[in-house]
Amino acid sequence: MHPWLKALQHDLVKRAVWPARDLRDSGGRDLTALRCGLFDLIDKDGDPVTAQDLWERLRDEAPPGVEKATARFGQALQAAIAGLSRPWPAPLDSILALENAFADLARAVEPES
Repeated sequence: MHPWLKALQHDLVKRAVWPARDLRDSGGRDLTALRCGLFDLIDKDGDPVTAQDLWERLRDEAPPGVEKATARFGQALQAAIAGLSRPWPAPLDSILALENAFADLARAVEPES
């Protein structure tokens, strides 16, 4: 996997999606856990960062030629953040949608995968 994708997956996507998967699988409705996955992250230097701020940094380091795919991922991230203020199950569904958005982005970065 491309190093940029690995960083995005490790530092942002899994931090947001894993709590959402756990809630989906357990039937839970812990909005705080979902918020933490988007607002209580740590950057590569160990400093606190939001998913949006981290994405803006990572987006600037994206490989060339994937601007449309990065824009679509950014839209999915915005939808996930906005989903937190909507009634259940919108918060969960919007965060889980990041998995597909990441997969689409990964295909754009590594088309042969």
